[in-house]
Amino acid sequence: MARRAVRVDDFPNRDLLDDIAFGIHKAAILKTALELEIFTRVAEGKRTMSALARSASLDERHARALLNALCFMGLLVKQQNEYQLTPTAEAFLVKGKLTYCGGAWLNDFAWDARGDIARALRANKPILASPLTDNNETTRAERAAATLADWEHQIEWANEAWNKIDLAREGKKSLRVLALGCESGIFAFALAKQFASARVTAMDRAMVLAYARQLAEKMNVLAQITFQARDIFDLSDVSETYDLILIENINQFASPEQNIGLFRKAYESLANDGRIILRTMVADDDLRSEVAIWAVEILLRSSDGDAFTFAEYRGMLEAAGFSLVTQLKDDWGLITAQKLAAAQTKKLK
Repeated sequence: MARRAVRVDDFPNRDLLDDIAFGIHKAAILKTALELEIFTRVAEGKRTMSALARSASLDERHARALLNALCFMGLLVKQQNEYQLTPTAEAFLVKGKLTYCGGAWLNDFAWDARGDIARALRANKPILASPLTDNNETTRAERAAATLADWEHQIEWANEAWNKIDLAREGKKSLRVLALGCESGIFAFALAKQFASARVTAMDRAMVLAYARQLAEKMNVLAQITFQARDIFDLSDVSETYDLILIENINQFASPEQNIGLFRKAYESLANDGRIILRTMVADDDLRSEVAIWAVEILLRSSDGDAFTFAEYRGMLEAAGFSLVTQLKDDWGLITAQKLAAAQTKKLK
């Protein structure tokens, strides 16, 4: 879901600050419900306020306040004297379900760390786990698992992105695709559904790929996919040649030097006329996209990363040898670049 920047009023508007604070209250209530396993208890059949209070060791006054707040937030519904799960809560917030991602949300809240953001920014010292490390594997895996519940909705943005990229020329041949840091795989698998000739190598950490494999099966593209568990920022021993290399949501956590090194290896692994495609946060000059908020998150997880601008990504890609670097209109960030044969490169100069 795309989030847009808040409209600036021409008068002092305290409602703006109240809305920000209200979001904190809602996040705190969700965190509390996850820690008390409220959604799991409802799924187990404890649906009345008294049953939930006893099960969670709460008095009824406190239980009533929490449960009613969750109804307001759209995570529970109350029918007569019973509370029931909404489809969102049932899919993502019940422990033991394959698509549970409550742990990822709890990890993202990281209240103690986020309460000390000012000190972290001054010290330029990350306080949360980077997606590029083993410490973040469980969170990435839960997010991949969650896609099993809503992939038919998620595939809409993936198809829109591929329509913008326009693979009409590439689609006429057997496409060899490398998806690095694929997480759930939805972006690469959407391409595989469009082109039966596509053969995708999906690379991520082992725990993540376990769910990506299940998604490929659900999407009926498993026969087109090969899975390789590995460090998601290392192509040093890749010997195959590809027509497309997809890199998703990892470049913002790396330094420009690390990115250039990765792009250079990607360049070497591409066939002539092959393309690299980045789905990554791209800072916009008008500050209208939600990347402006997520840029702070990057600083909490990386001492070298940033929400780089398109000009910065273009510089990195060109330093690695790429040409025809193009930014496509997208709420998040979508960049393509091409490896041209030497003769074509000379013509551009």
